[in-house]
Amino acid sequence: MVKFTTTTALWMLPVLTIALTGSLTYLAGRSEVAATGGDLAGATSATNPQLYSAQPLPVEYQGFDMMNIGLILMIALGALYAGSEYRTGLLRSSLIADPHRLRLFATRTAVLALVVAVTASAAMGGGTVLRHLALGDQGLDPLAFPPLVWRNIAGVALTWTALALLAFAIGVLARNAILPLVVIVPLSVGLGDFLTTLWAPARFVPPAAGASLYTPADGTHLGAAAGAIVLVGWVVASLTLAGIVFRRRDA
Repeated sequence: MVKFTTTTALWMLPVLTIALTGSLTYLAGRSEVAATGGDLAGATSATNPQLYSAQPLPVEYQGFDMMNIGLILMIALGALYAGSEYRTGLLRSSLIADPHRLRLFATRTAVLALVVAVTASAAMGGGTVLRHLALGDQGLDPLAFPPLVWRNIAGVALTWTALALLAFAIGVLARNAILPLVVIVPLSVGLGDFLTTLWAPARFVPPAAGASLYTPADGTHLGAAAGAIVLVGWVVASLTLAGIVFRRRDA
């Protein structure tokens, strides 16, 4: 945890994530109200050229369209957390302080998971409240959100945490922050969802599996429960491999 509080890039990313997600989610809500004339339930791309969706977005899913902003920043956080110690040589200092490699790896993994989970909960919890406040009468009462909204927030938190840990594991294996960014970010900003429309097994790619946890069922993604299992499976497998390699490899 000390590394997060003393390394500017590491503590700035969670702060920036919360600030950007909340503000942009609110602004998007105001923009949507203006574009639809306040008729969110009936406006579609067929009736309003300013909209991109052919079907009205269920109100319980309002606000989650901005989650990719924070997701990318959390993936970057996981990658930087893994790669920075190799780039700066601080890993040797960490191993001197704690020569038990597996314990050090487990501690770093737990700290990253905690930071990302808290950031995701704050960013999406606060962002969702702001979105519904922006929607006014068309939104939900933030003090009485239905269970589906809370499930979606939890799904985003799980997805952000899982993909940040996956980026961390790849960064440890590659000894740099570049490879996890090159591999995971494109899959998270549209490529993964696009592949699911062309190739059914692409549903099992981590970002696509995560998307099933906070988006309406569309027939191309896995169900929410299956998506969670697949996502956790990827994380467990990647961290296990990274832990084994970290234990056996020289710093």
